[in-house]
Amino acid sequence: MFDDKIKKFENNKRLTELNPKNTLLKAGFNNNMVLCDIGAGTGIFSFPATEISNKNIYALEISDTMIQLLENRIIERNINNIIVKKVSDDILPLDKNSCDIVTLVTVFHEIKNKDMMINEIRRVLKEKARLMIIEFHKQKTPMGPPIEHRISEEQLYELFKNNNFKIADKFILGDNFYCAVFEKFTIG
Repeated sequence: MFDDKIKKFENNKRLTELNPKNTLLKAGFNNNMVLCDIGAGTGIFSFPATEISNKNIYALEISDTMIQLLENRIIERNINNIIVKKVSDDILPLDKNSCDIVTLVTVFHEIKNKDMMINEIRRVLKEKARLMIIEFHKQKTPMGPPIEHRISEEQLYELFKNNNFKIADKFILGDNFYCAVFEKFTIG
């Protein structure tokens, strides 16, 4: 049951292109930061985050199967700062101003109520904290969902600009993925 998920999310091409630890560092994640990985999946960003920071790493998931996989891996790897939490609605199970960085890796295009999720991300982020989103290019690529399900870089930038986030960095991760790093700011 877990093997299929691991093969899908952790194939060599995907991992090489995403380069989780270096991508987190490039996005500004460092020691003593709290990270929230929304849609943590098999933990390909959560586990490398523990190599960077000794603070809490929240791995949020809606799938019971993925939660079980994450919990098994945490025990196997003897990790003590990943906290797995189930997301059961549009509300993130975290306190206000609790995170230094939030990551969504190939998840944002799947979210139905994007404005509600953006509001929740704003709520859990500390002031001037960062949000890292990795998505599939909105064009034919070697892997990924159908093009019509993807969100373009321009659409993403506009959506977050309209919700009081400013672009802090952006970069291409290869044939399949782009990364956008936003900073939360308050008007007034």
